[in-house]
Amino acid sequence: MAGLPVIERYLARPRDVRALGDIERIFFQSSGTTTFESDEARAAFQERWLQRYLTHDAAHAFLAVVNPGRGDEAVAGYLVGSLDDPARASRFDDLGYFKTMAELTARYPAQLHVNIDADWRGLGVGRALVDAFCDHARAAGAPGVHVFTGRGMRNVRFYEAAGFAEAGAVAWNGHEIVMLARGLG
Repeated sequence: MAGLPVIERYLARPRDVRALGDIERIFFQSSGTTTFESDEARAAFQERWLQRYLTHDAAHAFLAVVNPGRGDEAVAGYLVGSLDDPARASRFDDLGYFKTMAELTARYPAQLHVNIDADWRGLGVGRALVDAFCDHARAAGAPGVHVFTGRGMRNVRFYEAAGFAEAGAVAWNGHEIVMLARGLG
């Protein structure tokens, strides 16, 4: 395995086919959803949890790049996020839990999704991406950041270790999801 990845802003590098392919591969590798009714359902899932951020919030995305600038470079992980309060941004209206948790999302408006290639998990890559995003959000004036995940999911421990704590919970699509939040003040 190469040395630890370098954290870079998504927009700071050319959007080459390989990097986008790595991001998509990591996205589906990390997803809890592994089967889809159709290609359209798969595309809609990708749009909801990844592509909308790359389209509307690319300035807030980060990559963990292995061997940057070399012929064998690859993406080991990525973070996409938004600084907009999702309870007030219409592009997130399809996720009703944001409006349910509007009081909390107002306190912690920035949000993120981070995924790491399986070979790079447990090495601090995810934490480095989260810290880079939190520094970026703080510099932009965001008072806090949040993530939503299922109660009891393995990523809860990761987020707790990265300074997040449970701020609330809500039922959505037959599951309990928790809002984990981290102040940036």
